[in-house]
Amino acid sequence: MSLRGQMLLRTRLAPVSAQLPAGIRFKGTQNQSPKFKYRGRQKSPEELKEEEEHQKYLEHINSGSRIRRWGAVAGSQAFQKSMIKWYILGYGVFMMFGANHFRKLYAKDVEKKDLLDKRGNGGVLSEWESLRLKELAGEKLRTTDVLKLQAYHQLKEKFEQSQKNLSDSEKESAVFDPSPKDIEDIMNKSPLESILPAKDLTPFYNELAPKYDKEIGMEETLSFIGGRRKWVMKHVSGDVLEVACGTGRNIKYLDPEHINSVTYLDSSEKMMEITHEKFRKKFPDFKKAGFVVGRAEDLVEITSDQGVKYDTIIETFGLCSHEDPVKALQNFGKLLKPGGRIVLLEHGRGQYDFINNTLDRRAENHSKKWGCRWNLDIGELVDMSGLEITAEKRHHFGTTWCIVAKNKGDSLKKEEIGFFEKFFTFAGSKDV
Repeated sequence: MSLRGQMLLRTRLAPVSAQLPAGIRFKGTQNQSPKFKYRGRQKSPEELKEEEEHQKYLEHINSGSRIRRWGAVAGSQAFQKSMIKWYILGYGVFMMFGANHFRKLYAKDVEKKDLLDKRGNGGVLSEWESLRLKELAGEKLRTTDVLKLQAYHQLKEKFEQSQKNLSDSEKESAVFDPSPKDIEDIMNKSPLESILPAKDLTPFYNELAPKYDKEIGMEETLSFIGGRRKWVMKHVSGDVLEVACGTGRNIKYLDPEHINSVTYLDSSEKMMEITHEKFRKKFPDFKKAGFVVGRAEDLVEITSDQGVKYDTIIETFGLCSHEDPVKALQNFGKLLKPGGRIVLLEHGRGQYDFINNTLDRRAENHSKKWGCRWNLDIGELVDMSGLEITAEKRHHFGTTWCIVAKNKGDSLKKEEIGFFEKFFTFAGSKDV
């Protein structure tokens, strides 16, 4: 190789720093290995969320709260996966019981339709069929209805047990058709037998009159009866009759501007004197007020020569004191004007057995103190009288009854028609 070629080769192979002029050098230290930073794969949002959830799970598990630990376990993915089999099992059980429930509902609908068809075609329903139809239609069942139905259902269970040993042809010919005599020996009569015999309580209330307000006042205050009395008096209008007015405890809630006249009736002369005094003290200028001493059972006879009728007849805690409450209610209906209303505030049997058992057990002691029979089924009395209930509400475990009734055949007032009755018509609703 020539000398020129050797020098060019040396120049090319020499370090760059050697070729630079004196005093010029690269920053940094020679012979130092280069450093490389490796960039990893970027995590997806799902992975980041999973890490965050796992971090929260660990925080809850390591916390001192047992509730947070249980919540973390229940919310974990592993727990949710393990629960899938139980969800499937629960769904299967639900479907099994649901199918059985709907099968029973279908059978009840068929039974109800058969009874309605029988009645609609002019057939006469037996007592069992009538009560069963009320039960299937969801109508209110009174005390005697419930007791009879319980007895009839006992007979039906025995009938169905006896059917198991019969052939198919014998089953088709067998019909469950019990009579009232069949349940006489198995019907539970204790709630009916606990009702004390009716009697005329006029002498009792004549004696109680002077101290009645003082003794009953605190009891009514604790029971918030004042609000119920206001409810009664909001319904009064036109010519008003208050039966069994007692000592006139409703007078302070009366607005004379809403009425044309008012008549008070009570069998106790002593109580009527207190009522008269209260009314004249509160409304000294109101002229159309009458005060009559007499029994509700004799109401029609008392007014027969006058031919008076009333727009509103009210009674508060009086049915339990009548010797014949059904006759009293029937008299109310006879003295009611067309479109008139009967408004009742009464105490009677409740909606729960333990309450009724208490009322039955203490019936005699209560009667000795207050005279009345507090374990009567008020709704049943109204039904027996032939009146038609347009509104029925109950309070104090069902023992306080608020009822508005009318004569059958009278039209409902606009405010008495419910929402569904106003805007919807159900097929077959007139048959029930």
